[in-house]
Amino acid sequence: MKISLNGDEIDLEEGSTIGDLFSITDYHYDGKGVFAIIRAGEKKEKSKIRSYVIRTSKGDIKIELTLPDGLLQSFDLQLFKNSLVEWTDKNSVAFGPTKMSLSVDKEEYDFNSYDVFFGSTGYLTKNSYLIISKKRHKASYRSPKNPVFAKVVSGKSVLEYLTVGDYIMDISPDLEIEELSNSIVSTDTKTSLKDGDKVLTYLNVRLNDESVKGSEHFLFIANDGFLSINETGHTYIANDDLISEDVSYEVKSPRKRGTITVRTSGSGKGKIFVYKQDRGASNDHSLVGWVDDGLRLIDLVRNGDLIKVNTNIQRIALIGKSVKDTIDLCSKNDISLDYKNFEKDYIVVRQDPLYSFEILKKKSVEIEAVHKDKIANIVFYYDKAPNTIKLFKKELGLDKYPIGILTVFFHYNKMWLFKPSLTGLILPENKPSEKVFKGEIGITNQAAKRMGMIGIKLDDDEKYGPSGETFQATNIIGKILDTDKLKDLKENDILYIREYHE
Repeated sequence: MKISLNGDEIDLEEGSTIGDLFSITDYHYDGKGVFAIIRAGEKKEKSKIRSYVIRTSKGDIKIELTLPDGLLQSFDLQLFKNSLVEWTDKNSVAFGPTKMSLSVDKEEYDFNSYDVFFGSTGYLTKNSYLIISKKRHKASYRSPKNPVFAKVVSGKSVLEYLTVGDYIMDISPDLEIEELSNSIVSTDTKTSLKDGDKVLTYLNVRLNDESVKGSEHFLFIANDGFLSINETGHTYIANDDLISEDVSYEVKSPRKRGTITVRTSGSGKGKIFVYKQDRGASNDHSLVGWVDDGLRLIDLVRNGDLIKVNTNIQRIALIGKSVKDTIDLCSKNDISLDYKNFEKDYIVVRQDPLYSFEILKKKSVEIEAVHKDKIANIVFYYDKAPNTIKLFKKELGLDKYPIGILTVFFHYNKMWLFKPSLTGLILPENKPSEKVFKGEIGITNQAAKRMGMIGIKLDDDEKYGPSGETFQATNIIGKILDTDKLKDLKENDILYIREYHE
């Protein structure tokens, strides 16, 4: 039997499983991401087909028939294959002309948005047109009586981009619904295959080099090569791992099927969307890239699924790497590295540019590195102060990079206060009751004027928190393990920190 694996046709013995397919093709599958098995829809008689895809030079338009079965047998939509856009205006777009055997009149009809109907320029229909209404209007197109026979169900935004000279590339029955209803999403490699099955295991994503920050946002979310799906809808799938993250609006674009965007404002900013159906451009959504291969996989995945993702570029994140590893990575990618006389075991704490596309365009990157003994290890109390920790990590960049930077703002005896101050509302969380212990990190909460101040002490204290506030105004988020790194710090000195993992 013949099976398609990510577009490549493979011959397999009857009764073979997904595991057999992966084995014969040497496809490495570790069970982490889902795969989809798409089974062909059953062939239907022409009179039973209810949905068609009109493939134009500007994108796909799907229509659904609205008349009873059997009334459209004389309407051969294939007659309009290769037909050009004859006209387009604010009300409608027309493809043609072609010859059809239709009885028409000159009566005006009311048309709603996205109605599909036939029209002509003569009573004998020598010049017939396939017409789609863009907006509600009344007009005579010399159509048959009760002219509307279908509605556009997706690809509506394509209508706005069609111009004279565009054309219909193909018109075909849409078997997507039947295929989807027969398809399987699984991680079970014992699943049996049938002749003609199409197996998809990943998405190929092409990131847009004009979306420098949006692409970096996507690369971080899919940093391990997988995209987790937190929401599925009729028109999109979405990931909200970095919801509320600030992302700049960079590129406006129609959200066609396969388009990837990031929401940059309003509710859900920072959320990644992958579109199943066409939608218009939005001032709240910035283009990130496109799905080039594996598009049918997005039609099938469910909430909680992981999808394997291949991207056209890899994230160039040097912070936290040794200088030696950084030199090797830049050399492999033909990137010029600008650095001072660091030892190779030094750890990179800054990079400029910060974003991968900027580095690739510039073909160079500048780094700053310090000896590993200059970096303090911290442990977070996630179970006790999750909200304050989230704000802290976001402010220092620890949500995306392994090393954060604190600058000494004030030093007195064995207490240090640091910049930056945290922004946002800091509600009381994990307030100390009897004692603050040496090395613990305190954040001033909303109960005091200096909300957001970060502090650390090198002594236990039974009265005041690490930022100098009362216990009532203090949130404890974690502690520094190697407190000796604080002893010599003065105002404007830098404390490099990274999270300790056992």
